[in-house]
Amino acid sequence: MGEKLVSEAIVIGAGPAGLGTALGLAREGIDVVVLEKQSMLGTERRGETIRFHAEMDELLGGGFLEKQTLRKISRRTYFSHSGEQSVDRTISNPNLIISWPDFIQAMAEVVSASGARIWPSSCVHDLIKQDGRVQGVKAMISGFAEEELRTKAVFSCGGWADPSSRQLLHDRSKIDLPVSKKLVRGYTGSQDRLEYHFHIDNSSLAVGTIFPRGGTEAEIILMSLPKQGRTGRITFEEFCSRHRLFQERLEGAESFYALNSMVPMGGMIFPFSQRPGLVLAGDALGHVQARGGSGIRTSFLIGYTAGRLGAQAIRSGVWSRETSELFDKNMAKSPHVRSLRLHNFVYSELRSRIFGRLQGPADMERQWRFLKHALR
Repeated sequence: MGEKLVSEAIVIGAGPAGLGTALGLAREGIDVVVLEKQSMLGTERRGETIRFHAEMDELLGGGFLEKQTLRKISRRTYFSHSGEQSVDRTISNPNLIISWPDFIQAMAEVVSASGARIWPSSCVHDLIKQDGRVQGVKAMISGFAEEELRTKAVFSCGGWADPSSRQLLHDRSKIDLPVSKKLVRGYTGSQDRLEYHFHIDNSSLAVGTIFPRGGTEAEIILMSLPKQGRTGRITFEEFCSRHRLFQERLEGAESFYALNSMVPMGGMIFPFSQRPGLVLAGDALGHVQARGGSGIRTSFLIGYTAGRLGAQAIRSGVWSRETSELFDKNMAKSPHVRSLRLHNFVYSELRSRIFGRLQGPADMERQWRFLKHALR
């Protein structure tokens, strides 16, 4: 393609962060192309629950979140390691149970209507760098044609395995946490609450969750958390063998979808623009809020902010180091970024310290009367 620009901006990834970024760029009048490696958006299912947020709903069109909601759940129950102790919570802003593929495809329709172009089956494998700036990407387009796509700015929102994050050699060992997910049918447990089952031993800390989806369907998630500076993945089989109550809940249920992945819930990476002409957002920089049903919203809104500010940077002329510094300064002022940083400290770091000090199951049982106050 030579030096011809394919668009003013390229976004890598059509998840919540990438679609939010593309929407912000397009609504500022920037010509933008979104490159998505999957042949059909939303086929790799991530979160299946979100919580209402007025700004996100307005940006996607009033009533968008309500249209995507399968059911609402306001109650939560947290169980100790033995399952013999528990605490119930009721939240004012309920979890909205969604279908990830339908949700992502509906978001993509809004983004496309704003003028952005979304190209599925397009996998980025390298950045084009010249004179110290990122000026495009090398990608396999539509699954068969390798091309060099030139642009004024690249916004990399490709998830925890984001190609730009990997090329920049980010140390992700402390932010990426192992997660396993299943969708099951034949679930006969409680339909009116989310359940959290805690596991702890000398070397590992984990939480197994059950999110009912209506009918006999449920989303089952198992996440391994850091303990004493280490994180090890525990399997569903191992978890069930040690947690009788969790195992009983799933008896007779059959899996129809499974995914082993990583979720960057251990903190954030800065800055946003680490090279002139390059911006990262979403899971690529750890923009996940470790609070059930809030991660999609956080990634989308931070992405949208990056798109709006990125549009200003693109219009200002050639993206220089000074442009990157100003961009990061303005991103840091975003209420969504500030809120996530505070949340990471209060809900992630402090909570991890509290639970990370437990020595084993017996210690959790002894300390439960204090621990339960940290669960919201």
